[in-house]
Amino acid sequence: MKHQSGKNFSALSAMTGLMLAVHGTGGKAAAQDAVRFQARTPLVIGYTAQDLSNPYWQNYAAGVKAEAAKDNARIVVADAKASQQNQVSGSRNLISQRISALIVSPVEPAALPGTISAAHRASIPIVIGDVGATGNYDAFVQSDNRAGGALAADYMAKKLGSGNVNVAVIDLHPGSTVGTDRVGGFKTELQKFPNMHIVSELNGNDAIKEGHDAAANSLAKNPEIKGIYAANDNEAQGAIAAIQEAGKNPKDFVIVGFDGNAGSVAAIGNGTQTATVAQDPFGQGQLTVKLALQLLRGQRIDYSHPQTKTIQLPVQLIDSNTLAQFKAARAGQQ
Repeated sequence: MKHQSGKNFSALSAMTGLMLAVHGTGGKAAAQDAVRFQARTPLVIGYTAQDLSNPYWQNYAAGVKAEAAKDNARIVVADAKASQQNQVSGSRNLISQRISALIVSPVEPAALPGTISAAHRASIPIVIGDVGATGNYDAFVQSDNRAGGALAADYMAKKLGSGNVNVAVIDLHPGSTVGTDRVGGFKTELQKFPNMHIVSELNGNDAIKEGHDAAANSLAKNPEIKGIYAANDNEAQGAIAAIQEAGKNPKDFVIVGFDGNAGSVAAIGNGTQTATVAQDPFGQGQLTVKLALQLLRGQRIDYSHPQTKTIQLPVQLIDSNTLAQFKAARAGQQ
């Protein structure tokens, strides 16, 4: 995606009150008339983060700030602290501060339409960063979660080899669209391997403790399990603990998580976790800012899925063979 210089944008934004027409592409909501977005001076972009106590969202926010700095834009961050109410009020507060664009990583996607309407009434484009999106948003950035699930299944099947193999799946919280894609991609790909059998599928509620409980219950009922796919790395960390508590060695299992968080990177390094499907929260954060600026400039956006105004970023599978390269690449994002 081509990035224009800060000089060009500064000249544009200096004309306070300049109105740029950007037409919606439909999305999940009904088609809309042209929404006129206003680039204000100074250029300020608001970001409402889901929960900045989570390293994933810390990295996301870092990407937002790094990209904004390239265009001399100021970022104002509101931390929802995993509260839908905090996010709605925080977003409305940012809108009232005459920001030029709003980025939201939602706690609850169903709560977005009201915030989107308020932003549009104030001539502010809104970009959804990860999780899920509803309403007449202007762009939605997410990882290709279904492809990531398929990567995990292909890796696990080839790692475990021939012969009948029993596998456990640990889901994200009920209703999670991200979890649906990650597990759906895994299941679909696993069907290509007739020797692989899912014998347990339980909810890990995105957390270490619940991931532990799901893995412990699965192993108690199916002690012959050799592979565990967890739809996020917190659940994978819980599964490792459950295996150890059962008196077994995690190195005798194929444990694949999802996200690429620091705990799982360390576990891959010491051999207790086999692999993770890594997202790029820093890169996602950067892209949300690029899209916000494109919307303000009236530039065309090349969506991966135009009907839902979605841009999907690729994921990568990390194991002991690719760990050093992955860590070096992430260090370069600082």
